[in-house]
Amino acid sequence: MKGVFQSMRIYQPVRGVGGALRENSFAVIDDAGVEIGQGSLQFRVLKKMLPDRPLDIELGMQAHPAASDTLFGALCARAESIKEEQKNLPARLYTRCAIGDTACHEYFTRMGFDDYDGDEFFALPIPVDLSARRRNYSPVGCKSIDVDLRSRTRREEFLMRLKEFGCVEHANEWLEERMRDPVFIARAMYAGSDYVGEMLVTGQQTEATLEMVLVEQKWRGHGVASALVDEAVMQLSKQGVPYLTARAVRRNQSAMRLFKRCGFDWVRTDCYLLGRDL
Repeated sequence: MKGVFQSMRIYQPVRGVGGALRENSFAVIDDAGVEIGQGSLQFRVLKKMLPDRPLDIELGMQAHPAASDTLFGALCARAESIKEEQKNLPARLYTRCAIGDTACHEYFTRMGFDDYDGDEFFALPIPVDLSARRRNYSPVGCKSIDVDLRSRTRREEFLMRLKEFGCVEHANEWLEERMRDPVFIARAMYAGSDYVGEMLVTGQQTEATLEMVLVEQKWRGHGVASALVDEAVMQLSKQGVPYLTARAVRRNQSAMRLFKRCGFDWVRTDCYLLGRDL
């Protein structure tokens, strides 16, 4: 393909690419004005979920091979700028790569990305008889209650807590719809009046999903998350739901250890998260 394009121009399109902000989006056109590549960055600050490297920058890119390096360079430079704007928080720049996408894997690893991380999928069979399952109890002095989501204000507060712990930034309408699902479990744990942690499980009668389980930093290592998951297991068993599924990025080792401790089985790696630390 060498020599096909005499010149290329990279610019920031009027509208962001793939839902990203305009300042985090780039496009490449050839000398005939035909677009031959586009890419974007989206980032989150996950201090509570990933305290060691909390700035999470996801790169998305589609380009003709002749435009790939130009586009990749612009995106990497912008990622460094985002890091500076976020007061030089330790960061991870990564892109999603399907397991069988050899071309994507080869390109990004050639450009210095590692393939140590992945999006991992787990499943926990829910026993009908819980007597043989070892119970994880709440820490002494802690009590869990149903989360009050009756008002829009309460739902917005709940969604903000999910965002702080790295969960997908769902809208209020998403939560209202999930609340109508056959399976909906929202529990919070407190030590007196102090907030300790929270859990959300949604789904259908055939399968439920652990949307999130989060624990405040000072309460980690005290069995809070395991106790909350066990509460979900007990309720799902009563409802006759056969499976509870969950996802975690591989580098979130606390989540990986939790799933193992609670009896989840690793099922598959849904995709690679090729990346590098900034």
